[in-house]
Amino acid sequence: MYRATPLTEKATLKELGERIRAHRIALDLSRETLAEKAGIGKNTLVRLENGQSVGLSHLVKVLLEFGKAESLVEILPDYSQSPMMLLRESQKLPQRKRAGRKKKTVSTQWVWKEDE
Repeated sequence: MYRATPLTEKATLKELGERIRAHRIALDLSRETLAEKAGIGKNTLVRLENGQSVGLSHLVKVLLEFGKAESLVEILPDYSQSPMMLLRESQKLPQRKRAGRKKKTVSTQWVWKEDE
């Protein structure tokens, strides 16, 4: 959904609450039933649907009950590996080596010329 202006915190909570209410109704669940299945209080669910602030764990419990918790987790990218490590693995790039000093080689072979 494209928005001309970014959402504020209040608008985001309201939009999220409306979507949770709509999804609950689409699943033909009452507030009491969803709250019980999610393991939260009915008043907490009412606050969530009304766009009021609730604890993150309460939101996660409702999303788990909807089977949508992975959507919340995938909002942000996984940075457990650095982008360069992922690139090296995907392209099999060689690891960089430190530049070492070149050793001087001294020739110890003498060539004798006889006088003519």
